[in-house]
Amino acid sequence: MAASAQPVTANMDPRTRDLWEKDRAHFLHPWTHFDSFKSEGSLVLTEAKGARVFDSQGKGYLDGIGGLWCVNIGYGRKEMAEAIAEQALKLPFYNTFVDTTNPPAAELAAKVASLAPGDLDHVFFTTSGSESNDTAVRLIHFYNARRGKPHKKHMIARKDGYHGSTYIAMSL
Repeated sequence: MAASAQPVTANMDPRTRDLWEKDRAHFLHPWTHFDSFKSEGSLVLTEAKGARVFDSQGKGYLDGIGGLWCVNIGYGRKEMAEAIAEQALKLPFYNTFVDTTNPPAAELAAKVASLAPGDLDHVFFTTSGSESNDTAVRLIHFYNARRGKPHKKHMIARKDGYHGSTYIAMSL
C-alpha cells in the first residue's frame, strides 16, 4: 500500500469493519486472488432489490450475473419470499436419496417432464451447473458400463471452456 493511500477500512462503519475483518480472517471464497484479498478483502453487500445489490454504505451495483446465476427472478420478490416461508414452515428440506420424495420435488419433476420433448420423462435435480455436469458425466459412465462398454469414458468439451468448479466439471 502506498504511504498516502488510506486503508480499505478507513471509511467503514464499525459493523461493516467487523464483518469485513471476520470475512477476511475466516472465509475462503471460491476463485479468490489471495494476494489482493489479504489487503483489500471483500466488498460487504447488505441488501438487494430487483436487479441491484447494495453495499454497506448504500452504493448500488447492477447484479449482472444474477447472484451467480441463481437469482434470475431478481431480489426482493414478495411472492417468492412468501412461497419460501410457507414451504419452510411445512418442510424446508428433505433429501431425495434412494426412495424418499417431497411434494415440491414430485410436482416439479412432473412439470419439467411434461415440458420436455419426446419420451424424455425423467428429471434429476442438482443445485448448480457444476453438479449438473458432474451428474451428466456419471450418468454417461453408468450408461456405458451397463451397455458392456465400461472403458468408454472420453468426453468432448470446449478448449478453455468453463464447465464448473467441481472436480469432474473442471476436468472437462
